[in-house]
Amino acid sequence: MNDNITSFALTRRNFLAGTAAALLGVTGAASLTGCAPAGQPSADELADTGETTLKEPTATRDADIVIVGSGAAGCFAAYEAAKAGANSVLVVTKSGNATDSNFNEITGTASVETAALKAAGETYTVDDMYDRMINYAHWTVNARLLRQCVSLLPSNIDIFDEMGVETMVLGDRYNFGFLNVHGFTGKNKGVNFEEGLTALGVEFLYDAPVTHILMEDGRAAGVQCESGSDIINVNARAVLVCTGGYLANEEKVAAEYGGCKVVNMGSLNNTGDGERIVIEAGGVAERVRGMGMNDIYGMNEKSTISVFDANPFMQLAFYGGLLTDPAGKRFMNEYMLAQEPMNGGGEATLHEKRYYAIFSENTVNAMKDAPYYQSIGAPAVWTSAATMFNAPLPDFDANLAAAIDEGWCFKAATLEELAETTGLSALPETVAEYDACVAAGKDTLFLKDPAFLQPIQDDSAAYYAFEYNPSAFNTFGGPRTDELCRALDADSNPIEGLYVGGVENGSLFCSPYYAVGGSCSGLSIASGRVAARAMVDYLKQA
Repeated sequence: MNDNITSFALTRRNFLAGTAAALLGVTGAASLTGCAPAGQPSADELADTGETTLKEPTATRDADIVIVGSGAAGCFAAYEAAKAGANSVLVVTKSGNATDSNFNEITGTASVETAALKAAGETYTVDDMYDRMINYAHWTVNARLLRQCVSLLPSNIDIFDEMGVETMVLGDRYNFGFLNVHGFTGKNKGVNFEEGLTALGVEFLYDAPVTHILMEDGRAAGVQCESGSDIINVNARAVLVCTGGYLANEEKVAAEYGGCKVVNMGSLNNTGDGERIVIEAGGVAERVRGMGMNDIYGMNEKSTISVFDANPFMQLAFYGGLLTDPAGKRFMNEYMLAQEPMNGGGEATLHEKRYYAIFSENTVNAMKDAPYYQSIGAPAVWTSAATMFNAPLPDFDANLAAAIDEGWCFKAATLEELAETTGLSALPETVAEYDACVAAGKDTLFLKDPAFLQPIQDDSAAYYAFEYNPSAFNTFGGPRTDELCRALDADSNPIEGLYVGGVENGSLFCSPYYAVGGSCSGLSIASGRVAARAMVDYLKQA
């Protein structure tokens, strides 16, 4: 995105399509990437289909390898297995077609040591990336698995090239200090992979949600799926489960996050099927749970506008101003949500069912003609705003009226009245304390960068509270695996023939999200490849 953009009707796909020319220079460009400890749940607790037993099949199919899920992990696993010589690879998915997945929508992926990065002068290495990730995760992940996946990041880009999916190096939007995100310049990469994989002999079975893993003598021997009125048993020698997590399963999200409502900005297909069937087959859930938090803007479940074509007043959540919890008290260093929304900043919002951005009417009205980022002096520490929030709010009056009508924007003549209207009982006291910090030039509570200390009370005729829910693109976490992506049982023994990849591999992702753009997609892709190689070796030894 650049200074000339006047609309915030973005998708994670058209963001790149609309700004490719601006992003060809790797510096100053943007990237949108994307991606409580849980006890061991029972199969009943994870079930979202109501089915706990196998049904009598009406049809059967056979394959060497069956892959459950057609997202990033599934597609790259199919590629790797076919290239490694698997005779029959079948991808079974509840998705309706090749474009019906988060993989098709993601705009970028993490990599290192690629030709494009070297041409840009980037010297960040595989070792650097692994060291950063394992230490950021505080060794809560499987270190050997992470090491393998990071080592595959460079060749992930080669596979994209082979499949005709063009990439380009994006800028260091979050000021990490290195370039790594490779953005996709075209649309519908899922179609490229479907065509390329079909040419390699891979078959796809769409609209066929898997309900169970078929087990024989403790070994995974296929899956049962439902396609229309048909109950299909797919007999296979090895099974990979990679169905994309559980963000669309509101009950499970609420259970994992203390009743928190998280707005789903990802696929509606990701309902936790994969974790449920692996646990049912004898797997165990890893204790790490996390989310690939929304890094574009705030969100509210009351909004009737598409999450990707959001009301521009959703931006105000990420402006680094005063944020409060439902009691009207500050709960975080707001700069974190402005600059690090996918990891630390987004994680903080998961502690609240709702949160509120507080602004004076004078400040809000100024956004009609000038970007807020510029009005506070275009602080150098807010690098993401230069590409995301460097324009006035479009269709100002209509969008503000819509926010009020939908019930997530509140306006009152005084802070006391605003507190009464919203239930933010501590708001007047919070604003007084906050404005005292502004006057002193120091945030004595959370030590926020002084550049973001802007006054609330300014003799305005009214004040606003904008309400937001936490929002995310995907979950990560699920069944525990070893370094070969083999599902482990309660005794930490591999379940023969059963593998788990992608964001629901519970041993690969940390919480919060890695401080590396494109981590979910990059590591998911690599985990699919690790699993595929292991499955092919397993078949050769059987």
